[in-house]
Amino acid sequence: MIVGPGSRPRLAPRARLRLDRQTGQTVLLYPERGLVLNTIGQAVLELCAADRTVEDVVAVLGERYAADPAQVRAEVLTFLQQLADRGLLEERSP
Repeated sequence: MIVGPGSRPRLAPRARLRLDRQTGQTVLLYPERGLVLNTIGQAVLELCAADRTVEDVVAVLGERYAADPAQVRAEVLTFLQQLADRGLLEERSP
């Protein structure tokens, strides 16, 4: 999957978000591994779960954190592409 501004990514069936009760952090779980997410990573994946395009996610985050949309876009695309390269994201069907 190539992630672009018009992509509608979602977690692949083998990946899921889970709150670690001991640390209070959100973890992205996938077979035999886990990735502790920071606040922004968690927000990106939660926004993707709501059937938004990447550009929609960028707009929400840019407004929420009063950040430069170009910088937010670059970071969101990089993060999501890394997850897609690991097979943890798939394109939502239209």
